Amino acid sequence: MTGIPRWAILLLAAALVLYGIAASQGWIRDPSLAKADYVGTIDVSADDAKLYRAVPFEWQVTSAAGSFKGNDTVHVRIDPSGERTVMCGWVLLDKAGASIRATRWLSEARLAVGDIKVTALFIAPVDKKPGDGLNAGCLRLDEGIRPGADAPLKLEGNPVRE
Repeated sequence: MTGIPRWAILLLAAALVLYGIAASQGWIRDPSLAKADYVGTIDVSADDAKLYRAVPFEWQVTSAAGSFKGNDTVHVRIDPSGERTVMCGWVLLDKAGASIRATRWLSEARLAVGDIKVTALFIAPVDKKPGDGLNAGCLRLDEGIRPGADAPLKLEGNPVRE
């Protein structure tokens, strides 16, 4: 009885190690997503909050306790005025457990911005009001990717596990 050659097993193990390194370093990205970098947070004043657009979305989370659905709203601003376009956003944690589930869904969702898509992971969960210490999360798009400040916005995603 002959088994799998030892060299084939070693080759498979080496390929898995290389894939793990590439994934952990961010060399492997979802090709449907525009290239972007998380750049941190920005303080949002009451006046700045007027520049953010409300983007309603529906979410669904499944867990051992069952399946949960709900609606929420994120607030997003697109600023194409700099060298690279910056997008900032937040979701208000005002619905207790439902808000936590909404942020879980957002962690795997995509934000369609006109004809491009970005990860919605930059959207910061907040428990403060604009002007009272609210900090929005921000994402910087790679050079050459310049959606307009008024580009249509839509959140998309599949049900996620809690």
